[in-house]
Amino acid sequence: MSTPRWLLPRGATLVALLTVTGCGESDYVRLYHSEARAPSYSVHDVESMRHMGATFSDQGVNFSLYSENATRLELLLFDDPEQNRPSRTYELTRYGDVWNVYVEGVGLGQHYGFRAWGPNWEFDPAWFPGAIQGFRADVDADGNRFNPNKLLTDPYSKALHRDHDWSKGSTASGPARTEVTYAASAKSVIVESQYVWGEAERRWRDNRQDEQWAGHRWQDLVVYEVHAKGFTADGASGVRFPGTYRGMGEKADYFADLGITAVELLPIHEKPLDGGYWGYQTINFFAPELSYAAHRQPHQVIDEFKWMVEELHKRDIEVIVDVVYNHTGEGGLWREKLESDDVQPGEPLDSLDPAEVAGLYSFRGIDNQAYYGLNGDRRTYWNNTGVGNQTRPNHRPMRKLIIDSLRFYVEELHVDGFRFDLAPILGERDQDYNRWDDPRNTVLQEIVDDPVLQRYNTRIIAEPWSAGGWYCMPMGEFPNSLNQPGHGWYEWNGRFRDWWRSFINKDDWKLNSNEGSLCGRPGSADGPFLMYGSKEWYERNGRRPYHSMNFITVHDGFTMYDLFAYDVKQNKCGPLNPVCCDNPNSPFCDKESGENHNRSRNWGALGDARGESLRRQMMRNAFMAMMVSHGTPMILGGDEWMRTQLGNNNAYSTRADNPFNWYQWGTYLARDERHRMYEFVKAAIRLRKENRHAFAPASYGKGAPLVWKSARNTEPADWDSKQLMMHYPDRSFGPELVVLINMEPRAVEFSLPPGRTWKRLIDTQAYFDSPEYLSAAGLDSRVTGNAWLESPAPVPGSTYGVPERTIVVLRAE
Repeated sequence: MSTPRWLLPRGATLVALLTVTGCGESDYVRLYHSEARAPSYSVHDVESMRHMGATFSDQGVNFSLYSENATRLELLLFDDPEQNRPSRTYELTRYGDVWNVYVEGVGLGQHYGFRAWGPNWEFDPAWFPGAIQGFRADVDADGNRFNPNKLLTDPYSKALHRDHDWSKGSTASGPARTEVTYAASAKSVIVESQYVWGEAERRWRDNRQDEQWAGHRWQDLVVYEVHAKGFTADGASGVRFPGTYRGMGEKADYFADLGITAVELLPIHEKPLDGGYWGYQTINFFAPELSYAAHRQPHQVIDEFKWMVEELHKRDIEVIVDVVYNHTGEGGLWREKLESDDVQPGEPLDSLDPAEVAGLYSFRGIDNQAYYGLNGDRRTYWNNTGVGNQTRPNHRPMRKLIIDSLRFYVEELHVDGFRFDLAPILGERDQDYNRWDDPRNTVLQEIVDDPVLQRYNTRIIAEPWSAGGWYCMPMGEFPNSLNQPGHGWYEWNGRFRDWWRSFINKDDWKLNSNEGSLCGRPGSADGPFLMYGSKEWYERNGRRPYHSMNFITVHDGFTMYDLFAYDVKQNKCGPLNPVCCDNPNSPFCDKESGENHNRSRNWGALGDARGESLRRQMMRNAFMAMMVSHGTPMILGGDEWMRTQLGNNNAYSTRADNPFNWYQWGTYLARDERHRMYEFVKAAIRLRKENRHAFAPASYGKGAPLVWKSARNTEPADWDSKQLMMHYPDRSFGPELVVLINMEPRAVEFSLPPGRTWKRLIDTQAYFDSPEYLSAAGLDSRVTGNAWLESPAPVPGSTYGVPERTIVVLRAE
């Protein structure tokens, strides 16, 4: 065991001196309780809540836990984490709502957990592990769910030693209330990183403190959303450690070659075994997921994560992490379902679990009321998340945990940004969850104003919707920073996704067709509005074009290929949802899961040459839509080489963690057309980066002027059509450009601004992707024929014939 850093505990009081065997000859353990705390219990109360979790101090560790409703808390230390009895047990002392115990002589590698008593299960001296003494109810009228038979992990632990072992005991209350989980439970482990950052990383950290760092300004992001395991789990990925953080780091050159500036990892916090493939069922907000590590000793996981981050940073790639503070994955209340006699076909199955049954991993057993939003019955959970187990992010323990978790990932792990799952939950008024509060009263404002996050210009990104019961979703309402104007919330712009899907796939969807305003707020989501960065939604509180994150596909929904290959989702029994084949009553087999209104279109029979050619053309249009629109483009990993989920638009379940859902590199490597798509996306990204003056303005109205024109080069444009010219005429900002958009089902002749020599940079039409053209042009079958960035092709004459459903970019010389 390594020697930890020792810090003197302020005001600690010696309450016990214990001889301990197994720690070395003449070693002792001293047990301390912290002195009184300050009377305030706010999130900023540095005296009471400064150091939560396990903290090195003097010659031992201080363990600090928050619980408002517990009546007794005990620390259990395990020399052997697989034993059903702890090596030592210590009672914590309460000071306000923070409980502490200091133990001298323990340090790195120590396994531990907690057990708790409260009003629903009072302490009884006659109780022993597995006994029922003191039990009153699994959940009482106030919502308490304490159960001393269940070992609880530390919410602040930086590592867990493994997943819960269900063969040794159930986390559930109810019928399993007396099952002891001391051996079964994952143990919190005291770890300290030994990783040494290199000189390149030190330069990176210095540069991150400059918001004008070239290539990494707020408006420079090109984001690539990817699953940390699935990206390299396929054996053909070519990495030494498939499906791991190390594998991601090994693949860093791929991202650099593609040209993206940031990877956005789907959740990497610890999740339970049944936490789903995507990883949105978090049970700890500090420890990186153990199963994603190549070397799974708890002390190695953080170091491996750091290695991945540093490898990406060496290639100029930022790391953004998807975080899920709105709910947890503690389970229960949904594990089994039963079809009732009165349930009609297609309706959701009824929950079989009684309200008494719930999984006790951590938060729920430490203080169910303090960490979770409860319904009026106090037995069930508020569900604006759509998946249950909704937290209380604006109550002091969860609010502090959120900030501490974010700071840990920025300061310790060097993460560059965060995407917040169902972010509106973080803006709800505590215990009045159908009310969107003034952001200045919530953790939303605290996040963008946090000095640590601001120091490193951390990207703060909202998924701006939830399953809430509000009449209006707060998209467009997320705050700007009060003290650093550019440091506002980015938002996933779902209206951009929906409008462009319709514009490409629906012949009757015009430029002036719109998605409507946001609950009566200024700005109607038609094409020009969205391509101009949804100005009225973000400028109103000082935000800027880049705060609109423009995407067409993400993990939640169709892949880009499937968007143009399937008229309807394919979510029943199949390779992406095998649980529906053999366990149709599983909670993970919801045949009606996934969005029904996908605005997708099958452009031809799968495998048919013409259908596949049209599909690729529509994909190129979609990529160009993101790259030429103002805002921050985000692409779904694998779309650049036409990854498919076989039509499944909700491949989240635990058993979807299989080769059909991983990134099938062998399929990509073997097919010429997939290489050509990759090369096209690479060119589209390069086009944007080389013309940021036009496509990535830093603010509204201060970049290169944009003039909307008709195909006849007249103003105003013909909005009741599917044809448009975007003209950037002012060369004082950069090269003069025109973007010609024709989504009509017919060719359109565009009159170009006269007096210039125009050269072609991009043309998405199918002809340039055909074997005939590639052969005639002397191009390799794996090189895109739709881009000419190295040697722009001159355009003869004063017009350009744009074929049906095509986007073209030209540059004036």
